Amino acid sequence: MNARKRDFQDVLDPFQIEIDWFILDFPSLLIKVSPVLEEPVKSQVRNTIKRLKLNDDDDCVKHRQDWLIQYCKGKITFEFLKETAPFIAYELERQNLVESIAFIMSVT
Repeated sequence: MNARKRDFQDVLDPFQIEIDWFILDFPSLLIKVSPVLEEPVKSQVRNTIKRLKLNDDDDCVKHRQDWLIQYCKGKITFEFLKETAPFIAYELERQNLVESIAFIMSVT
């Protein structure tokens, strides 16, 4: 991600990002801008998603999918998901999907 960020000023500093600025859409696993944000933060989040290719790079989406499928299949615990993929785990909790995500993802 640092290579993609380079010196561009339109990428948010990870230390300045507040909780719920980015949301994870299920089942697409695309990262989206929180609809409750106001400008200019909304534009900054959108620019960060675009600049870092968080949805355009198939590897990024596949990586999220791999972690989620492992959880859905019971190969990893939710606690392990929290440690290794905290954004995915947080979004599952925030959206109240911890128990139902396997059904949504069509994984049993």
